[in-house]
Amino acid sequence: MTRDEKNERLKKIDTENFIWVIYLVIIGLSFYGNYFEKKYVVYNNLKSKETYQEITILIFTIALIVYCYFLYDGYKDIKSLNVTDSKKKKDLTELNFLGSMLIFISGIIFLYIAVTDTDLETEIAFS
Repeated sequence: MTRDEKNERLKKIDTENFIWVIYLVIIGLSFYGNYFEKKYVVYNNLKSKETYQEITILIFTIALIVYCYFLYDGYKDIKSLNVTDSKKKKDLTELNFLGSMLIFISGIIFLYIAVTDTDLETEIAFS
């Protein structure tokens, strides 16, 4: 691994550490949102329903932004492949990009559900 590759890898690790903090915020928001969902289910409190919906939309919007970062990063990795790279490295890099793309698509779907399910007919979960 060259010095530039090491520096790039270290920058990625720092970014991933920041993303872990974002995930902790999402977890906190999920607990907070569940409080309002429960309040709506038990007491039929419409204000709690609205608050829960807003928090859920925020959660999935933040998640989609994170997924977008990973999709873009995977795309950059594919573009940086060289003809001299091993077949294994090429295959794994392409699979990583495919996985990121599928997660990004699932994020779009979950955000769509969060926005359009105004009657809370579907239980969606951050995963």
